[in-house]
Amino acid sequence: MARPAPIRLAGMMAATATFAALATEASAQQTPACDPALGEACFSRQTQSGDVTGQVDLNLTVDQLTVTTSAQGNSLAGGVTAASAGLVSRQTMTGSARAGGNVALNGAADGQVGVTTQARGNYLGVTTNGATFAVDAAQSTTGAEVRAQTVVRAPTGRMLQGGFASSAATANTVAMGGPSSSLTGVIDQRAQTTVFSETVADVQYIPAPAVFAAQSAANVVQTNTTGASHQYLAVRQSNAPSTVEARTDVYVDNAWDLTTSANAGANQAIMTNAGGSMLANVDQSNAGRVRSDARVQTNLQGQTVLGARSVANETVAGNNDIYLKLDNTQLNTGGVEATATYVGVNGYDAYVGADAVGNAVTGYACSQCGGDVNITNNQTNSGNVTANANATVASGRTAVVGANAVGNTATFYISRPGG
Repeated sequence: MARPAPIRLAGMMAATATFAALATEASAQQTPACDPALGEACFSRQTQSGDVTGQVDLNLTVDQLTVTTSAQGNSLAGGVTAASAGLVSRQTMTGSARAGGNVALNGAADGQVGVTTQARGNYLGVTTNGATFAVDAAQSTTGAEVRAQTVVRAPTGRMLQGGFASSAATANTVAMGGPSSSLTGVIDQRAQTTVFSETVADVQYIPAPAVFAAQSAANVVQTNTTGASHQYLAVRQSNAPSTVEARTDVYVDNAWDLTTSANAGANQAIMTNAGGSMLANVDQSNAGRVRSDARVQTNLQGQTVLGARSVANETVAGNNDIYLKLDNTQLNTGGVEATATYVGVNGYDAYVGADAVGNAVTGYACSQCGGDVNITNNQTNSGNVTANANATVASGRTAVVGANAVGNTATFYISRPGG
């Protein structure tokens, strides 16, 4: 019998926009639009005050299933190729973004099952290629909530080829980068909203790898430039009193290879570069509660890997070239909690971990290039940091259980390119 076509749904996006700047060989001598060298910049303002909702509810018997649900307040995406461009972006979200995927699966699925749910307040994405790009971006999310929830119910169902189910909720996101590029400018993110993600699963039998995950974050900046590239960016992230929570709750009667995770963070800046210098100024502050809770129960299991991770403020600045200059300031006054709980009746291997961190920073440069790392680091944590790992196994072969709670952690090193 032929497999049915995958089922897909993309939820509402309240405000979307695109931009592009490029110069081909034939027009390389022409002046590109939005050239920062000439004091020019494209300008975009997006304001969303109403709620945005995407929802899928299914009850079916199929061989293969793919479900995607999303809800997004403001989105601006574009690219710059072989040109110079500048962008001023202002995004304000005062409504809620809610996305839900609710799937009841019957019988045996011979193919993979995938269910993905995503909710965002503000999103800015820029791809660069042989480009010089200057950014001035400000994002603010202050609505009631940004919520993503995935539920897979198959108490008598079988996922014979395994699969995945995930939920991701983020208030503010900026993602930029590409090969042979220069990124400069300022990114300012502010959040005061409940950010919640949850993945729930109840499945009878999974004789193949299966992954269940939930991830929540208030403010996220990701930059990645490769080749002959350069970054000089200032990032400011603030999460006011609020709750950022990620939760997974999974029950599988017979699981052969099961991985479950819950990750929560208030502020995250992950910046990597190659082929040139990297200068980063990061200022992060969190006053909210950051919580991850991962729970798994099995009756029969082969291998089960379970992890919960919560970090209030996190900075990673890595340059696979000579020079890194990082000025990092982190202040956490909110509580940070990570809880991982596993209950297994009979089986083989169980790995359970919980990690909770107030402030974390990592900086590195390339050793084979004669790496030069210059760091100014200020970390202050006054919030409670708690990590709990719980395991109950009636009969098994191996159990590895660990809990790690840290107020402030800093790691700076010089390494080979790529590791």
